[in-house]
Amino acid sequence: MVRLLRQQATTSHVMTGRQGNLRPALVKNFQLALFFVTSLALMMGGWGERSGFLHHPARAGVVVVLGIGVLVLFAVPFDFFARGTKEISRQRWGTYAALGLVGICCWFLPYADRRGLFVWPESDLLRYLGLVSLTLGTGIRVAGMAQLGALFSGFVVVHPEHRLLTTGCYRWVRHPIYAGSLLAVAGFFLVFRSQLVVVFLPLYTIGTLWRIADEERLLTERFGQAYEHYCARTWRLVPFFY
Repeated sequence: MVRLLRQQATTSHVMTGRQGNLRPALVKNFQLALFFVTSLALMMGGWGERSGFLHHPARAGVVVVLGIGVLVLFAVPFDFFARGTKEISRQRWGTYAALGLVGICCWFLPYADRRGLFVWPESDLLRYLGLVSLTLGTGIRVAGMAQLGALFSGFVVVHPEHRLLTTGCYRWVRHPIYAGSLLAVAGFFLVFRSQLVVVFLPLYTIGTLWRIADEERLLTERFGQAYEHYCARTWRLVPFFY
């Protein structure tokens, strides 16, 4: 009887632990799915009709690339809204602002594309160039997030178990996720042949560099000389350039 009770208690403890580990993953995957569905709804709503939006292969490619990125991230354990032991709190608002701008762009760029607002003349080459840039950027960003795993957060934070990554995506570039984001943003604008890329991309780059400065300052405080040595032999965003 005592042995049976112990076995039941052990089984209950294991099930509780599994449920506790499963819940954050379900929340994260729900957030990813919501992001994808909302982005898709905004793009098609801006265009005005589903069939017309998907008619051009480059626009349909945007949906495919974003969908594959989300599916890959389903398997990556992270919490986008995780708070670490130390955080640059002002960058939290930068994250919220970036999410808001993503939503606005998802609606406005298809809207402007169909109605000929702030766009370059129709060009398949421009659209496909944008799709290539979006694909490369999304791939780099997802790869960087996958390597960080549970260390990734949408905020600028340091986790209790934080460790310095210097291999894989981080061997030559310190911020592959941001580099991928810049490529993806530029590509997204070009798919919809938007001239606003010449205004938005420099502003987005300035915001990214500001965030990088805060992040590197925080990591220097956390890792000291190890991070300084890492910075001395790597580039911030673009290998052999910057």
